[in-house]
Amino acid sequence: MIKNLLTLFICLLFVNGFSQNTYKKVYATGVYKADWALVKSINGLYGFIDTNGKEIVTPIYKKIEPFGVFQPNWALVKSINGLYGFIDSNGKEVVSPLYSKILPFNELDKNIALVKSITGTYGIIDNHGNIIVQTLYDLEYIKKNYKTLLNQ
Repeated sequence: MIKNLLTLFICLLFVNGFSQNTYKKVYATGVYKADWALVKSINGLYGFIDTNGKEIVTPIYKKIEPFGVFQPNWALVKSINGLYGFIDSNGKEVVSPLYSKILPFNELDKNIALVKSITGTYGIIDNHGNIIVQTLYDLEYIKKNYKTLLNQ
């Protein structure tokens, strides 16, 4: 009987230990979003949990900027391969991290941002996360001709 109870106890400890996420660091709640805390995983990647400890954004990012810097309710994220994208305030990826650089929205024109591909060419995304001009152009060309490209 004691052997069975000991075995059950060890099994419960084992299951409980592997069923919970372990974080290297949990930052203060409310810094990024009211009920969220930034977490750093044991492998050095970032994500978010809520006040109940529920994972909202899986820690898969090398860096997460504060919400609202580039676009209201969006946070710039950097993937493990060094590319940038955005998550929204629900934790959903709205722009996949595909770009080596994302310039600020409204810098070129209202509600659009220039994005740079890994090959060094530029395109344009809108404030909904849609690609509206493919990353095919050099920077000077797209800056001079973006209105024409937007109307194509």
